[in-house]
Amino acid sequence: MIYSRKQRGVAIIVALLVVSLATVLAVSLVKHLNYDIRRTENILRLDQAHLYNVNAVDFSMLLLKLDRDANNEHDSHEDINLFNDKTAVFPVEGGSVSARLTDLQSCFNLNNLSKTNSELPRYREQYMKLLGILEVDSSLHRVLTDSLIDWLDEDDINEAQGAEFDYYIGLDKPYRTANNLMISPSELRLVKGYTQDVIKLIKDEICVLPAVKTAINVNIASNKMLESIAQLEGHGEQIIKDRDASAENTDDDAPFEKLGDFTTYVKDTLKVKDFNSDGLQTYSEYFLLQTTTQLGAGDMKLFSMIYRDQGNAKTELIRQSAGAL
Repeated sequence: MIYSRKQRGVAIIVALLVVSLATVLAVSLVKHLNYDIRRTENILRLDQAHLYNVNAVDFSMLLLKLDRDANNEHDSHEDINLFNDKTAVFPVEGGSVSARLTDLQSCFNLNNLSKTNSELPRYREQYMKLLGILEVDSSLHRVLTDSLIDWLDEDDINEAQGAEFDYYIGLDKPYRTANNLMISPSELRLVKGYTQDVIKLIKDEICVLPAVKTAINVNIASNKMLESIAQLEGHGEQIIKDRDASAENTDDDAPFEKLGDFTTYVKDTLKVKDFNSDGLQTYSEYFLLQTTTQLGAGDMKLFSMIYRDQGNAKTELIRQSAGAL
């Protein structure tokens, strides 16, 4: 009788252990199932966000083509709203898609400092002047310019205050020079002299285009950029006033439709004799589209560089990067 009671006691304990084990297993399975469901939801959400971003790129490329077809040969602040460096927000199910299209020919193309550029001396002079306008320490102007030229060129011959392979290989964390055109402005962090403070001062006025000898669009360029152009120093504010009229009302803008119009304006209105318009134009071919899709608690950013051929208005996606430029 006692033995039977012991058996029943052991059976109850075993049963409890089995139930406990089954409960723990069930809880674990439910927990992993919840993780799998959330992971699947996140993957689907990322895929959906990516598709929204891709659609935004296609839509912007279409707008650019329509703008060129309708607006003939010039670009200015009175073009498509997205051109004004403002963010347009489009609601979608479960979130929103925001897009901002920036004209990249209103800034200084760092690749213009390549030695393959037949007009390098002029661009070197403009870049050094721009550094001064942006209040970069004057003692750094030559270092920043020379080291950037060395970074872009194919040889290992140092500019006067530049840096080549022998400098970078001697750093605590050594690396090689690019010896090629830049792909992103973020590369500046690797170039001698370009500290975070310097990059912060210049970031709004510089860009990286996949070509050399690219021109500045005088209809879009900022006051600081206009001031950096040879023979236009001291005329930036006047040009913007005559070009844009009032900042509050773009309806009264009077952009320069052709480069000849701008050249005539500079000579007749600004009284600049023998003005050289090399490196300037009144249209743009390179644009940066920044799209952000927000779904639920997360978002996805995509940076897309778009090229629009001035001759036939054909648009082309040059490069993309996710998360950061």
